[in-house]
Amino acid sequence: MLQGVTMPGPDLADDSFFNALPDKVKAGFSRLRWTWRFDTPEKYQQSVKGYYRMISGIDLEIAKIRKQLKKKGLEKNTIIILMGDNGYFLGERQLADKWLMYDNSIRVPLIIFDPRSGKHLDIDEIALNIDVAATMLDMAGVNHPKNWQGKSLFSLISGASRTLQRDTVLIEHLWQFKEIPPSEGLRTKDLKYFRYVNDRSIEELYDLRHDPKEIVNLVRDVKYQQLLHKMREKTEQLIVTHQ
Repeated sequence: MLQGVTMPGPDLADDSFFNALPDKVKAGFSRLRWTWRFDTPEKYQQSVKGYYRMISGIDLEIAKIRKQLKKKGLEKNTIIILMGDNGYFLGERQLADKWLMYDNSIRVPLIIFDPRSGKHLDIDEIALNIDVAATMLDMAGVNHPKNWQGKSLFSLISGASRTLQRDTVLIEHLWQFKEIPPSEGLRTKDLKYFRYVNDRSIEELYDLRHDPKEIVNLVRDVKYQQLLHKMREKTEQLIVTHQ
């Protein structure tokens, strides 16, 4: 698979995007692993092709599972939920792996197949990994504990509702590991704010409507100071609420 194909290079691969990163990120594991996988054209082609081959391998395994479900007469009584691990840098900003608060890292695929539905829906709502457990119980007709922070997605899937009434989510990577600076912040449909836990003076703010690749940091833009203050306050509020 993909032999003889040249994969397109990564976005934001210019030195300027790497140089704009905080020093601890530039010296961290994301950069080290970039040197393992992406720092030459040959490594990049091998690693990216291997990545997409693994994804195709997962597709093939799911096909085998569905074939067995049909063989056992269970295909109409089985809901399949596919969700990825953290997102992955494939050389963007001259980085590899995950851990950071850019969308490359925090966004993951989520596909729910319910054989009772009979229709395909693309749902543009913010879903979280903590929603999956509540969704599974709801789809099985079981109430989830009220202290769970996740929300069931079943109402969206069934068409009973068009919204989760969720406009702001807390995003965080808090592992205290020397080579990976922990960070935390907020993601809304249109905005992203985050900071580094061990040095909160390092902040980033993006207007995702006009800057979906998170290129222009608005933290020092005078027109965005009021919004920056609100995002800081909301971050503190959600940390207290969800701790």
